[in-house]
Amino acid sequence: MTTMKLFGMRNLNHAIEYARSGGQALHVMDHSGGVYRDAPECFRRTKMFAHLFDQDLARLTRTARRLGVRIVKVSREGQPGQHVDLCGRPMRRAISECEAE
Repeated sequence: MTTMKLFGMRNLNHAIEYARSGGQALHVMDHSGGVYRDAPECFRRTKMFAHLFDQDLARLTRTARRLGVRIVKVSREGQPGQHVDLCGRPMRRAISECEAE
């Protein structure tokens, strides 16, 4: 199993690069300034959310499901920033599995 590595808010580029090199990167962010109005309820109710970056689409989808994501929506599929957005319990589970940067 690939080690998921935790990246802080200011390390987006490092997280994407880590995923491009074959790893899984969890990029945790604070969005206390607000989110876009069409964001799912989970993202509007919480202060933090995360991107789970992984260039291996099958592994990304499996990890998201294992973490508890019911509907896996991959953003930027096939691009260097390919990811799944996480919040709530799936995000907390991911954080608990991470190896810190």
